[in-house]
Amino acid sequence: MLKGHFVNSINEKGRLSIPSKFRDILKEWGAPYLVVTKSIDHCLLAFAPDDWSRMEKKASTLSMVKREDIVFKRHFVGSAEDCPIDAQGRILIPAGLREYADLRKKCLLVGIVDRFEIWDQDTYNKSMEEAFEDSEKLRQGLAELGL
Repeated sequence: MLKGHFVNSINEKGRLSIPSKFRDILKEWGAPYLVVTKSIDHCLLAFAPDDWSRMEKKASTLSMVKREDIVFKRHFVGSAEDCPIDAQGRILIPAGLREYADLRKKCLLVGIVDRFEIWDQDTYNKSMEEAFEDSEKLRQGLAELGL
């Protein structure tokens, strides 16, 4: 399971080091590369190949005419890129994905069970502040999920 927060720098060429804890798990999963794509938030999502395959199967069942389904497939599946993990445990994030997530220097990698998010650190902090502004609404939503 991927969990935890890690801050790493992205270099000028777009190479980002994957935290060793994540690399160990990805190695257990037999993942020689990651599938990196755009999230609905202004961050990126990184999937191991098997988890991405499950997402593609789900996407293939979505409607070809329902607006939300089309937008999801265009944004999420259409922007996906295979990113090999090099010998130093880094991935090269394509320029278009870096621009979307505004990745400049400090990146925050957040493990969320079967994948991890890649954020610009300042963007993440701002997003979380906004999420907690209405803490009562957040509590109610979490309670409805049984948490």
